[in-house]
Amino acid sequence: MHLQLVPLPHDVANGAREAFEREGASRGVRFELLAAGTRLSDALPTAEPFFAVELPSGETLLHKLATNQRRHPLQFGREVIAQLIGKPERSDWKRCLPQEQPGGPPLGELERELASSFQEAFAPFAPTFD
Repeated sequence: MHLQLVPLPHDVANGAREAFEREGASRGVRFELLAAGTRLSDALPTAEPFFAVELPSGETLLHKLATNQRRHPLQFGREVIAQLIGKPERSDWKRCLPQEQPGGPPLGELERELASSFQEAFAPFAPTFD
């Protein structure tokens, strides 16, 4: 399983359902809306590939790949989120890489600083395996 978590501001997140349904419809990707609290295992009684979006309401948009004629593009989620936040160029991960700035630290040092800042900010949420 591949899992991506994308935090969004509330005002943006509230438009996620409409954005995924609209973009899905334009590409022939059909979603099933699962009520809040529905477990994916209950909606997928037999194992099959799927794409799911958990919405702020607790509902889930589910696209079952084995039972739909159209498969979603591999970067579908990234593309929808990039449009949703008003930065369509961010759908290409290569355009999200840090850039070395004139007079700034070398790229390797910048990447270490970013990684350290990220680790520090998310330390309270990091799993421990004691």
